[in-house]
Amino acid sequence: MKKYIYKSLFFVLTLVLMSCNNDDDSQSIWLPVNMEIIYPASAASYQTLAISYTNEFLIQNVTRNLSGGTKISYDCSYNELQLLSNLKIKDLPSGEETDYQISYTNGIVTKITVNQSGSSTEYNIDHDSNTNLYRYNFPYTWKFNSANNLEYYYFSSDETLEVTYDTENGFNHFMKPQPVLAILDTYFRDNFFQDLYFLSTQNVKETRYEDLISSDVIESHFTHTLDTQNHISKTEIRINSDTNPFMIKNITYQEKKF
Repeated sequence: MKKYIYKSLFFVLTLVLMSCNNDDDSQSIWLPVNMEIIYPASAASYQTLAISYTNEFLIQNVTRNLSGGTKISYDCSYNELQLLSNLKIKDLPSGEETDYQISYTNGIVTKITVNQSGSSTEYNIDHDSNTNLYRYNFPYTWKFNSANNLEYYYFSSDETLEVTYDTENGFNHFMKPQPVLAILDTYFRDNFFQDLYFLSTQNVKETRYEDLISSDVIESHFTHTLDTQNHISKTEIRINSDTNPFMIKNITYQEKKF
């Protein structure tokens, strides 16, 4: 009887130790789940983004809450390579919906199909693997660096947008870069990639818009504040030489164990 009790106790103790070891082996990842965007020059002008994720830590939905009670919902689906294959955007409460289907060849964006109001339009995207350039209907050109972060975008024969980065990891350093998001944002739909600027693998340091005809230049300088986990908790964005930020982004994280 004693031998049976000892064996039972030993078995229970083993289970407890194994459970503790499993807990010790678990790791944490901090995901941005909410962003508050403030425009200091206009006290009533602000918006929030609520972000949810899949079990693979890919962005599943972003809900943009605008002033006046309107919302925009972005639903994301991915293929087996964890590349965005479908982006469904719905304006609420109107219910107006636009569906973007993305086709790939060997992991490269080759076609974007837009479904809206019962009609469907296809856009064939060319890619140069030597320069990592994407093109559609010249002069629309997107250049990405070796990490697939957007470097510049030519959206007319005389206008360009350039992006530079800090060296440290960005918000989604654990995710596969999604060049198609920059293409969708700049040509098809504004204000998705721009507000989710952390979708680059490195933190944005500066964006530079230039009109090559008028020589107008708009530089947006990003100043990041890091939290105790070395994640950006606040970003202040200043235009050209202005001393006061024209935009402030406050980010809230949630810990996920895996």
